[in-house]
Amino acid sequence: MRVAPTLDKSLRIDAESPTDWLVLEMICTDASHMPDEPLADKLADFMAADEDWNELITPELSDQFNEQILHVSRAISTAEKGNDLTGSLFITSEEADIWFGALNQARLSLEERHEISQYENDIDEEALEYEDPSLKAAIIRYHFYTSLQSIMLDYILD
Repeated sequence: MRVAPTLDKSLRIDAESPTDWLVLEMICTDASHMPDEPLADKLADFMAADEDWNELITPELSDQFNEQILHVSRAISTAEKGNDLTGSLFITSEEADIWFGALNQARLSLEERHEISQYENDIDEEALEYEDPSLKAAIIRYHFYTSLQSIMLDYILD
């Protein structure tokens, strides 16, 4: 997979194999599998003393988070793919905030499920050689999501 900024302040993601598309689809899978309770409800727990928060803000946040995931899912599923399953996906500056939010949700979910921050320095293949394969995959996705967000911040987010 290749990720690069374009001249029109978009981000181009070139998927070069079916695996690349699976990794992109995992953004939505990871974002929508928050352990215990949805992210909006977790944030509401911090505002327990504010009655209006649960009534007014939590439903709005929940809708916003769900819309981010749905938008990213649609963008990935509707991207043009060749017979060999190669193709490109573009993230415009107008939709960058939506993608950034979905990536944040995915990273938070992975952190909560796997405590990835404890493996902060173990991102190379050799360091993860003996770890659980699902943990290794989660760490790699987490770092991919982080890298994608960094590129977005550098090139397309104002």
